[in-house]
Amino acid sequence: MNYTQKQKGSLYLTVVLVGILIAIAIGVIGIVVSGSNLVKGLGDSVRAFHIADSGIEQALYELRKTVQNPENIDCSGDFNGYGVSECSVSITYLGEDKAIKATGAYNGSQRRIEADY
Repeated sequence: MNYTQKQKGSLYLTVVLVGILIAIAIGVIGIVVSGSNLVKGLGDSVRAFHIADSGIEQALYELRKTVQNPENIDCSGDFNGYGVSECSVSITYLGEDKAIKATGAYNGSQRRIEADY
């Protein structure tokens, strides 16, 4: 085996190793990006849950404060400064009992809470 054949063999080995390292790096970057998107979505989901919870609290306040029986409460105005958010509450009267359903949305994530009163 002469010197040029050894150089070709080492060149092929180097190209293969660099290719493997690039493939590993692309795989790791893909995992990191998908993980960060998952965490962002989780944070949006938690915000949507808290918006819905605030809607329940506002409905309970309205029910205790007024003698009237409201059926829908729009609480979206309370969250205008927080980004793309939405809050809506509906109240169903079942005799003496009331079923309160609140929906909170934030950046595409939506959560719904129901409470009996």
